[in-house]
Amino acid sequence: MLRVSELKGAEMFKIKIAFLIGVMILTAQLQLHAQGSEGTGLVTIELGKDRFAAGQDITVTNTVAGDLLAAGSEIILNEKVGGDAVAAGGTVRLNGNFSDNAYAAGGRVYVNGTIARNARLAGGNVETAPSSRIEGGASIAAGQARVNGAIGSYLQAAGGSLYLNGPVGGDVNASARQIELGPDARINGKLRYRSNAVLKQAPGAQVLGGIEQLPFRVHSAPAVARGIALVMFWFWTFGLMVVVAILFLLPGFTNVIGTLETRPGASALLGFALLVCIPIASLILLITLIGAPLALLSIAAYFALLLVGYIAAAAAIGDLLLKWLRHKTAETAGWRIVAAICGIFIIVLLGLIPFLGGLIVFVALIMGIGAVGLQMYRAVRPPAQAAPVSLL
Repeated sequence: MLRVSELKGAEMFKIKIAFLIGVMILTAQLQLHAQGSEGTGLVTIELGKDRFAAGQDITVTNTVAGDLLAAGSEIILNEKVGGDAVAAGGTVRLNGNFSDNAYAAGGRVYVNGTIARNARLAGGNVETAPSSRIEGGASIAAGQARVNGAIGSYLQAAGGSLYLNGPVGGDVNASARQIELGPDARINGKLRYRSNAVLKQAPGAQVLGGIEQLPFRVHSAPAVARGIALVMFWFWTFGLMVVVAILFLLPGFTNVIGTLETRPGASALLGFALLVCIPIASLILLITLIGAPLALLSIAAYFALLLVGYIAAAAAIGDLLLKWLRHKTAETAGWRIVAAICGIFIIVLLGLIPFLGGLIVFVALIMGIGAVGLQMYRAVRPPAQAAPVSLL
């Protein structure tokens, strides 16, 4: 008889295999679906009960039986999601009912629905409405967080400021520059917070488990470690500059940049799939022993794809910078190389933003990887036959 841990391991292995097969189908069909939706910039793929959506504006008005993965400029989820919901975009609105966990990241994240389990939210501004309810726990990382809805279990929050004005069933652990409890705040557990500022507490706010202020510590690395890290940073950066110059000599690389600029949604969706599934496929091949050489080759190709995808994202940012400056020589290779190098520094600087920096770099990476994948598919697919011309 299998133990529980062994059963879970077997189930997870089957899930990974099924997901890999699904992504292979997705990769083959993505171009066809995207070509039919170029006018709206929306790509929607159904894999069993799960739904994948990417585009400029996404509004989900139909029930999703399984998991939902969405990426776009503005995402509005109004209906029930039977599984997990994962959304990333400029603005994300969680208005529906979610039967499992909800993960959302964006410039603005709003919750006005019901989440049956846990919520993981990150953004410049994160707000939960008074009518919202998170049955489990909530983890929030935001520049400004306003929690007005009910949370059934714990709350973990970190960011610039936190305003809590709703019931929390368990403990609250917060770290922010400013923390304020509104008149409707009711914490059934303990409030532990780190802040240099004085806690603001409205007269009606209740903390049943007591309040504990923890020291606001800032850890600094030793000088030797900082020096080594700085040397490695510049070594990596100058190495990327050389690779950028080499890639711009290849004729197909400019097409990758164009794909990323014209189809960001499809690039992000395919990039996420490739980022997750190539290592899984390589592991499966490695386990079979017969496919071990192919597995090692795919791993090497995977790291090359990460590098090229990262540079493609930086080059796309550089192109946008040139267009914004309206430089007369923006189309020349020399200026585009310089702009791509500037794009690398822009991504690095954005990556230093607290809480959101890692998310920004991740989104840029998956979009670059997806653009490379779309261009490779376009290069290897057979040319489409021209439709007969009607003379009537």
